[in-house]
Amino acid sequence: MGGETIGQRIAGEAKKAFYLTLYFGFWFSALTLLTHEILKQDGLPYGHFGLAWIKAAICAKFILIGQAIYPMQHSKGSDLWSIVLPRSFAYLVVVLALNVVEVVLEGLFHGETVLFSIQHFANGNPLYAFALAWVYWLILVPYLLMGSLGKFIKENA
Repeated sequence: MGGETIGQRIAGEAKKAFYLTLYFGFWFSALTLLTHEILKQDGLPYGHFGLAWIKAAICAKFILIGQAIYPMQHSKGSDLWSIVLPRSFAYLVVVLALNVVEVVLEGLFHGETVLFSIQHFANGNPLYAFALAWVYWLILVPYLLMGSLGKFIKENA
């Protein structure tokens, strides 16, 4: 960070946000299409694809803000999993909260109440909600591992 100008830092953060949005966007779009096809809905879910990319951008920004406020601490002798796992669950909560917000907004758009929308999150199925959380966690972990790997290797070399 030493000799970077404000412009370089902003450009660097924008680049990180762009790549993280792409990463989440492709995953969220794939999940949208998979859910669409499992439910055997007609046509392509263009509106849901748009929401997936918006959610990806918001999620990326929240995660980058979280990393800036509370960066992962690497220390000699600690293993990578003990660094990444706690953070992965914290970020999972953010992703799930954004999913609930998405469901509520979609419900409001269709004239449903907030409570009705929340009750029908993940089709009202706790197992489906758990499966969704598990998949989102599996999306987050590689991102966090790759982001921490270089720093971890340097700290433990």
